[in-house]
Amino acid sequence: MKISKTLLAICFLFAFMGYAQNKIVGKVVDFKNKPVANSKIFLDSINSNVETNKDGNFEVSVPENVITINVYSDKYGLLSSKYNNETTMNFIFLETENSKKNKKGSKVSLVYSKYEQKYQVINSQGINAENDKNLVIYTSIFDMIRGKLAGVTVSVNNKITIRGLSSLHYAAEPLFVVDGVIVSSIDYIFPNNVKKISVLKGADASIYGAQGTSGVIVITLKK
Repeated sequence: MKISKTLLAICFLFAFMGYAQNKIVGKVVDFKNKPVANSKIFLDSINSNVETNKDGNFEVSVPENVITINVYSDKYGLLSSKYNNETTMNFIFLETENSKKNKKGSKVSLVYSKYEQKYQVINSQGINAENDKNLVIYTSIFDMIRGKLAGVTVSVNNKITIRGLSSLHYAAEPLFVVDGVIVSSIDYIFPNNVKKISVLKGADASIYGAQGTSGVIVITLKK
């Protein structure tokens, strides 16, 4: 039975791709040497969809040309390490002011900055719409934001400004980011479709470069 050249080429390609990948095993622990479960493993800017198990262990396949291994925990934040073809990499989260605050159950957020070409942890204030009992009475996304976020003003004509920024940019509207995409307006968003709203300003907003000078409203929609 003859095998076509195309089929042979496909088989060769998959075999090559499998050969080109290395495997890393490791463990993630906190400053008390306790395992950190559900930490996400990122390969450069790509989510590997691998998480640590209840014992803090992980195993991930790494393609060629990966430069950095990132480990992200909702509670502790982000750890990054250069990758030099190791087969074992262990990570330790040290105790920080953020981790002390997060003992109360709050979370840090992870964003990939195309300007810095790396992941960054941000400290943001926000609205968790899933816990908002008033969701059914909002007539617009602006009603949802109005009066709910410290330092954020929504005018009668639905213009949003973020206080605490330089007077030069005070009158400008913030940058709007919906599910990771920059948009010119959020008028089209129904409150019932919103999962979370976060506000970034200052250093946290700088991950969006000059566009984030007047602050950033980050909206995550329900899937």
